[in-house]
Amino acid sequence: MDYAVTAELGPPNGVVELDPLQQEGIAAVLDRHLALVEGVSGPGDADIDVLDYRITVHPAGASVVLALDAPSLLAAEDAAASVLDELIGESEVLAGWSVAHSEVRITEDEFNRLAASGEAVVDELEAAVEEALESSAEPAMDVEQWRARFLGLAPRLRAFGPEAFGGPGDAASLAAGALVHAVRVVTDEVFYDELALAVNNATVADAVGLLVLEELPPCYDHRYDAFFARAFVLASMPVAERLTASSWTPPRSVAEALALRLFVNEARVALEAAELMNWDDSEPVFAGFAARAAGGMALDELYEIDLPLAGDAEPETAAQAAKLEAELHSRGLAFDQWFAPRDGDPAQHPYLDSL
Repeated sequence: MDYAVTAELGPPNGVVELDPLQQEGIAAVLDRHLALVEGVSGPGDADIDVLDYRITVHPAGASVVLALDAPSLLAAEDAAASVLDELIGESEVLAGWSVAHSEVRITEDEFNRLAASGEAVVDELEAAVEEALESSAEPAMDVEQWRARFLGLAPRLRAFGPEAFGGPGDAASLAAGALVHAVRVVTDEVFYDELALAVNNATVADAVGLLVLEELPPCYDHRYDAFFARAFVLASMPVAERLTASSWTPPRSVAEALALRLFVNEARVALEAAELMNWDDSEPVFAGFAARAAGGMALDELYEIDLPLAGDAEPETAAQAAKLEAELHSRGLAFDQWFAPRDGDPAQHPYLDSL
């Protein structure tokens, strides 16, 4: 049976927070080593195959999801811990790191059973998703703790001053910090959605219980598969980096603009969940920021299209869909243009060239 094992890796004692460069380095080291692992011995010399893995590095450490073919849940957990312990022991770069815990959160069979059961078990599936993310979730904090966290993160948003959020003041600082916080949340959620889509060989149109990709324009739901999710992570990375740079470069592509939109939405959700700013109050705070940051790229019309522009169209709507697609293409908003740099600069991650 296939299991998805979530493990948390902690940095050496004395390391308070990993800076962006350290995070990139740790991610590269983990990826290089895990790519070489094909399997591990289980109980009774049973072979446990490592099918896939996902790595998310954050300031406090790293989250690793291993997809394993194991004879039992316990065997999967032990195998994941063994793989990571051995990896840490063999890497000088990871000296002092440790495996905090290794737990199975949801199996492939369980996910498939729930997803195939229809709307009647949506709540059950969502509960399973929440449990799967529990190990990387934020610890429970009260209002003042969230306030302190957001205010502490605010200086990292160097590309924009408080005037972008309506001027100096508590609201502007909270908004800036929430935006930095949102980058991590959205990135984690896209990684989970990618895993769910890959395991089920599905698109957003077919899946149930996804966390963030459902917030993209619904007219292209049939195009959002695991490959798209991986590309979207790559497109969101430069947006996140520019937010912490000394000056701002507007989104170079539709995908980048959509990533920025997701960051803003999640920041508003986080502020409301922390009871620091309700949804209505956060709208004007972020409206000015969104207008300045988007660089004139308007995406609202993508969300206003209520006709599927991908997948099997009904004959009576096929012509209308083709017309809408042509209109979007003329404005650079059609799906096949989302990852193409609009400034004409060909520099971009090679992975995006195949989209």
